[in-house]
Amino acid sequence: ARMRRVMSFNTSLMYNTSHLPPLTEWIAPTFTPAAQGRVVATMVLFLFAAVSNLALLVSVWRGRGRQLASHLRPLIMSLASADLMMTFIVMPLDMVWNVMVQWYAGDVLCKLLCFLKLFAMQTSAFILVVISLDRHHAILHPLDSLIAHHRNRKMLVIAWSLSALIASPQ
Repeated sequence: ARMRRVMSFNTSLMYNTSHLPPLTEWIAPTFTPAAQGRVVATMVLFLFAAVSNLALLVSVWRGRGRQLASHLRPLIMSLASADLMMTFIVMPLDMVWNVMVQWYAGDVLCKLLCFLKLFAMQTSAFILVVISLDRHHAILHPLDSLIAHHRNRKMLVIAWSLSALIASPQ
């Protein structure tokens, strides 16, 4: 009986192995026309996002931002800052990745840039949630504008901190 178990184990190994196709010459990835199109589209979006968000940031910081309610200025500036992080971190990384096709910068830089990419995306999304919550509260309680500044500051700290926490496993 013991011989039969050993024999069935050996035959099951023989039949459970997968048969791989014969190895052929490996072909390195190339910079295809589709990747070239993605780089051009990303570059156009990069320029538009950089110019428009920088103009918004300067506008809120200096001139027209003074016409905004004081509790809205930090929200708009925070959203523009998060969008600029998206613009200057995520978009160039995607362009470089499409041009180089492979990653050559090592494991540490890969993890750091993945963290920054996820952090930028999460921050932008969470700040939109903070703005939505502020507008919701402004509609339901229009006379509570005195405490809105402190509430928004706390929510912004939570949004940035939560983004860092969620991106940290990278």
